[in-house]
Order: sequence, then C-alpha cells, then structure tokens
Amino acid sequence: MTKDIRGTQEVLADQFRLTTDLCVLTGEYHRLLQRVAAAGFARQMAEDGPEPQLIEAERSEIAAKLAAESCEVKIQDLEHRLSALGQELAALK
Repeated sequence: MTKDIRGTQEVLADQFRLTTDLCVLTGEYHRLLQRVAAAGFARQMAEDGPEPQLIEAERSEIAAKLAAESCEVKIQDLEHRLSALGQELAALK
C-alpha cells in the first residue's frame, strides 16, 4: 500500500484557500460584533419602554451574540487548520 504524500504546491494552495476563507469570515465577524453592539444599545433603550419591545430587543441581542459566537468558532477552526498546514509544509522541507 502506498501513501500519497502531498506536494508543496498542494499544501500552499490549501493555505491560500483557507487564508481567503479566514479573511472573509473575519470581516463577517466584525460586522456581527457591530450588530451585537447595536442590539445591546437597542436593548438598553428598550428597558424604559413597554415590555414587548424589551423582550424583542433581548431576543435580537441574543440572536446577534449567537451568530457572532458561531462565526468565532468557525474562525478558530480555520486557524487550527492553517496551523496544521504550516506544520505539514515545514515537514516537507
């Protein structure tokens, strides 16, 4: 049984693809953090208003936080994968 060893070009191509994905996700994460801040501000403003508005604002804030946390997990996964590719590339040298 032969083991296929990936070449340097394949590893570099994967690194480039993952770096591109990471850049896109980082931009999305920053937008989500802005949404979290805006939702938090809206909730604070709703605290003095009718209860239904406060409940809706709290839900929006929770949804924004969950979306940001999900994106953060994806970013961490990509960072780990990039690190593994860096180690794979170093082993090829």
